[in-house]
Amino acid sequence: MLMFEAIDGSGKRILIHRFSVHELKAMSLRCPYCLKPLRVRQGRRPHFAHISACSGESSLHVSWKRRIADSLRNAGVRVETEWTIGQRRFDLWIPEKEIGIEIQRSPMSADEWIRRARLDAKQGQTVRWIGFHPSHGVTFRLQGWMRQAFLENEYLDLIVDNQIRRFRHPVPFAKHYVYCTVQSLSLSDFLSTELPSFPRKFSMARWQGIVLRYRQRPFYPSLPPRMLKLPLYEAGFHLLNLPSSVFLPIGHLLSYPVHPFEFQMAVFLRLKGVYSSTALEQAVFHLLHRLDIPFERPMIDLLITEWLERIEEANRLF
Repeated sequence: MLMFEAIDGSGKRILIHRFSVHELKAMSLRCPYCLKPLRVRQGRRPHFAHISACSGESSLHVSWKRRIADSLRNAGVRVETEWTIGQRRFDLWIPEKEIGIEIQRSPMSADEWIRRARLDAKQGQTVRWIGFHPSHGVTFRLQGWMRQAFLENEYLDLIVDNQIRRFRHPVPFAKHYVYCTVQSLSLSDFLSTELPSFPRKFSMARWQGIVLRYRQRPFYPSLPPRMLKLPLYEAGFHLLNLPSSVFLPIGHLLSYPVHPFEFQMAVFLRLKGVYSSTALEQAVFHLLHRLDIPFERPMIDLLITEWLERIEEANRLF
């Protein structure tokens, strides 16, 4: 069967008919299933081909697909494998609950995740995404699709230490890194169509350690110098003498492609350290406009509310 789809180094979906052969040959392309390199094969119908043999999926992907299917069947749940419905194909499908299961081992962009999620919503089906924890513990680096899954679903199920764990309440502490609350995942919770409540578990001592490491490293901000570095030094500040209220654990900052500490510093400098609901809102609007970052008013309201709550908590602690 000919292959017309690949992924690039960032996990972005590449469809062969949208690019010229010359453009495709300049890209570094991989199979979305086994991650092995692909080349462009010309002919009557250009397509992708593996440089070496492909099994379709990595052994780890296949192993977990089999393991999850066996666990569901042992619990008396009917499950189908490699199930196609409409324009979507799922690793596993639970007919009784109309739940599809996607085990995401290969890189995938946020845009591709959104495309699939829209298809799922259009077809009226629920999907459980299961990723792989790139390291261990409550902090990790978000891959392209993971941020979007967090924002849409408010949780992320990841395989870590040979178990599936549910990660909740993500708090960004760098542009692509989050601190999460982790919970054990029961079968009933996994299959539930409603997200069970789970309290945020947060270690302030651990957060302070994250902040201290950030303060002690060389300062090379991603924001333009005129927005952060120059105003910071002009005001007589550097990372070590800024107040603790500039490094708050604000979960709603995950919605914006900015470094959370840099954004908080820029707001602090603009407000000269004096916060009110109206002033904070105006500062956030101003910075997002300058950075050309789109936003929705309801999300800004949630961000401002959480920000002010964290400031109150910091004032009580420090």
